[in-house]
Amino acid sequence: MKKRAPKIVSLGDIAEAVGVSRMAVSLALRNKPKVNAQTRKLIVETAKRLGYAPDPRLAARMSLVRNTKKRERLPIAWLDLNEVPGEWRSISYLAPYFTGARERCEELGYELQEFWVREPGMNAKRISQILFHRGIQGAIVAPPSTKIDLAHIQLNWQSMACVSFGKGIAAPRLPQVTHDYYYNIMLVLKILRRFRYRRIGVVLQRQANRRSAHALQAAAGYFQSVFPNCLTPPCQFDTVDVSRDALITWIQKYRPDVIVGQDFRLVDWAQAAGFQVPEEIGVVHLGLDDDCLDWAGIFSRKRDIGEATANTVISLLQNNQFGLPKTVVDTVVPGFWQMGRTLLVPKPKA
Repeated sequence: MKKRAPKIVSLGDIAEAVGVSRMAVSLALRNKPKVNAQTRKLIVETAKRLGYAPDPRLAARMSLVRNTKKRERLPIAWLDLNEVPGEWRSISYLAPYFTGARERCEELGYELQEFWVREPGMNAKRISQILFHRGIQGAIVAPPSTKIDLAHIQLNWQSMACVSFGKGIAAPRLPQVTHDYYYNIMLVLKILRRFRYRRIGVVLQRQANRRSAHALQAAAGYFQSVFPNCLTPPCQFDTVDVSRDALITWIQKYRPDVIVGQDFRLVDWAQAAGFQVPEEIGVVHLGLDDDCLDWAGIFSRKRDIGEATANTVISLLQNNQFGLPKTVVDTVVPGFWQMGRTLLVPKPKA
């Protein structure tokens, strides 16, 4: 006849025998002062009499659960490709990306650590070694914010899960979270037409246009094909900074009744051209976030983009998806319209 295995004594058995709760038994067996000394002694003696033995596997798991508040956050790298370090934190119109990513990392138990890739003496091999030796397997590649040409970066991709944002990285092709450039400018043009603006001037900067894969220019061209003569010839610049004199000359030549662009100096330059804003000329900004919050334009949800970037890299880490992906998936975030002091609604009839 097969011998029966001895009955495993549980905390509930001890609690029933003593007449206390399971929690009291658990605390007493761990010698916690929350249970008075007399009761604790009785519980320990009863456990011995019944033949209680703790499960070491369960004890290890419970110890891990109890110590979760003491654990260190897992690191995720913020790889800064700017020429000047810290601009993603210090410049108002860039900071929302970093803030959104950092706060989301903290919410999920991670820590965003900054690394300046262009630090003197730093190179691809060196930064890869630093990340490896610090046990960092996830990174957000922050593109250069003021460089016209798209960036190239080389790392030891096989051991990393990397994501970028803003379409500032040309190679390698990484998963990215980005603005919906086409949607945002089309939304602006439709709203301006509804507000009776008929001479809309679009300011196209080469940097923004390239990063949008020319979606800004494509949207303006399509809108012009549907509503002929609604747009003036665009104001285009090949440099990162919009030229004040060139913009003033363009305004005086084509006399738009509203200008659409992405530069915090547009109001000042329109006034320098001899026009009152918004009485004589309206101004619309394509990225109001933490830059020109009281203007009319698109709130482009930069914090949400930073948060979504963190979500993406953490998802890759948790699913052990390292290296360059065979199929790259981009996340596109549309902005929303916000009314402000730089626009009259509707535009007064001439």
